[in-house]
Order: sequence, then C-alpha cells, then structure tokens
Amino acid sequence: MKILLSPNSKKPDELRDVYNRALDEAAELCIASAYLTDWDATHKLGSACNQVTFVVGTDFGLTRKAAMLNVLRWIPKRVAFVFKAVPKGSGFHPKIVAWKTRFGKCYCIIGSSNLSRAGFSSNCEANVLFQIAPRDFKRLRAWIDSVAKRSWPVSKDWIENYYIEAAVTRAGGPAKATSIEIEPAYLPHGRACERTVLNRRRQQLAFKKIGVRIRVAARRCSEGKISRSAFWRRFWDLWAGHPSQLQGRGLEMTGKSAKWEESCGSLIRILDESKSSPTSQLDLIVAREIDHLKDLGNPTRGAWLSEMLCHYLPKLYPVNNMPVQKWLSAIKLRGRRGASEGQRYTELACKLRAVVRESHPAGARDLAELDGGIWQLAHDRGLLRRPT
Repeated sequence: MKILLSPNSKKPDELRDVYNRALDEAAELCIASAYLTDWDATHKLGSACNQVTFVVGTDFGLTRKAAMLNVLRWIPKRVAFVFKAVPKGSGFHPKIVAWKTRFGKCYCIIGSSNLSRAGFSSNCEANVLFQIAPRDFKRLRAWIDSVAKRSWPVSKDWIENYYIEAAVTRAGGPAKATSIEIEPAYLPHGRACERTVLNRRRQQLAFKKIGVRIRVAARRCSEGKISRSAFWRRFWDLWAGHPSQLQGRGLEMTGKSAKWEESCGSLIRILDESKSSPTSQLDLIVAREIDHLKDLGNPTRGAWLSEMLCHYLPKLYPVNNMPVQKWLSAIKLRGRRGASEGQRYTELACKLRAVVRESHPAGARDLAELDGGIWQLAHDRGLLRRPT
C-alpha cells in the first residue's frame, strides 16, 4: 500500500505519476469520479488496454464540457469504451481508478481527489494506492457497471446540446445547473404513436410463434449441422411475410448469398451470454460481435442481427434503422464520433433504454415498442422524406 498526500513539495507530481502508471499498464481500466474538470489527453493509453469504463457525475454542473471532450479525443478507436454521465441528483461521489494488468494483477487508487487540476496539485488531498484481489476488482467493476447502466452515454452531441455546465460565480462557486432531458415534444406522443406502439406489441407476440424455430435453425447453422443455404431456406420459409417483421424486404436480396454460419454464430453467442452476463458486459460482447462481422464483410450485421436482437432481447437492444438515426439527428443526439460500428449500436441501445426507463413515451415498455413510436413520429414530422 502507498499513501499519497498532497500538496507534496518533494514529489509534486506523485499522484499524476500513479494515474499515468494506471494508463500505461492497464489491460482493463475503470474510472469513477464525482466531477471531471480536467483531463490530460497528452498521456496516451497503453497498447495492452482493450477495455475502459469511465463514469462521471453531473451534480451542480461542475463537470466541464472541455474535459469530457478531451476524454473523447483521448480514447483510441481500438478500445471497447464506455463513457457515461450519471444524472444529477444521484449523489454520485466516488473517486476511484481501478485496473487489471495483462498479467492479471489488479490495483486501485481511492481517495479524495476528483479529476481536476487542483486535485492533482494544489488541493489538500489524501489518496491510497494498493493491490487488490481479482475478485475485488470484479466486484468493483460490477458496481461501476451498475451505475453506468442508469447513466447517459457521453457524445459530442450530448455535451454540446444537452449537458448544462454550471457558470462560475464571482465568488468562485458554481451556479445551479438545470436538468438534462429530451424535450417532451421530441418524444413519441399522441394517438398515432400509441397505436403504433400497440401494433409493435402484437408483432412481438407473433414472433414468439416462430422465435424458437429460428433460434434452433441458427444454432444448427452456427455448429455446421446445416449449410448456410439450408438455414436461409428454413429462415425465409418462416420469416417471409410474417406479421412480426419490423422492417422492409431488403433482406430478401442480400440474404441468399450471406455467410449465415458467421451471423448465426454471433446471434447464438449473444443469446447464450445474455443468460448470465450483466448488461454492461453483454454490451461489450454485442459490440465485439458486430465489429467482427464487419471485419468479415458480412452484410447481415445491421438490419438482420439488430432485428433478431430486438425480438429476442427487446428490453436491451433496438432495431438499427433509418427512422431512429433521423430522429437522433433531429434532436441533436447523434452517436460518439470515432466509435466502432458495434460501439455505436450499443450506445444507441443505452440511449433508448434511458428514454424508456425515464418516460415510457406513447406507452412504450421496451425498445421494440419505442422504435415503433419513433418511426411514427419521424413519419409524421417528415423526417423520412428525401430532400427535393
């Protein structure tokens, strides 16, 4: 164990050096800070790191926009990155950095310092660095994941259009910040949206009649027990014209030549993992599978895989379609730039989960129903029309 006290005239950069050590040697990194007012983007993340979870508080608007933008610029594209902002009023007040090295050793820094310039230098702060057991790292990660589950994905659009940064008063204290939420007028509402949501509910019930058979065929294809063409015939016999379809007929053209053993394998691995993995870890698995299919050039990773996930796991994953993307663009809440295709999809899922959790627009209870309401809203507002 090492006690870190500041200010320290003999070692003024001691705390910063320990944080940089975490960035250098982490294979997996977890950061939770009540406030984020400064982030040094010049110290790069080590090449061994493949997963970062970063959660910051927003109480009183003290977290600064510039610092969050620095984090977005700092994170390498290769890393599975979760960056979340905890809603204000949650009492989120930790100051923790925990990491696991590629050799399996685990460490933690915990103490009084927020991620601020003064917290690393001029403030009177006390922090402790110590090695922890892998089971304790797992427990700490699960706790941070549980907070992240209730938080909002941080993107440039969210920072610029939704986060209210507190002004600084002459006395140096923060002014009160207003709440962060989507305006009700931009959420699905009204009878037309409610009817569409109810129709989606009926479509989900209809899918239950064929869902087990599709899943069995997908598993057999992923295991090489039936050919890709045999899976396609089986799937299309069940799916063609079925009332549970949430999208158009584009799959009919691309599906015949798809490498279904790859996409079926991804679907089955995700569904199997969903039985035991927490949502945060499942999101990482989903993102990894989508990115893997992209690397393989498999076209089913978008419409087909997202629709299957939306049917099998409607509380967790949405259909990745144009109406939702148009809606996000209209409300100025697009995805994080630099994110991989899989990361963009899971970040979209996080946003839509928050919308359902906070407001249940048009009576939507899950992401499949919310998608129907968004489609109706986008249609009624002309967001789907091509520019003339």
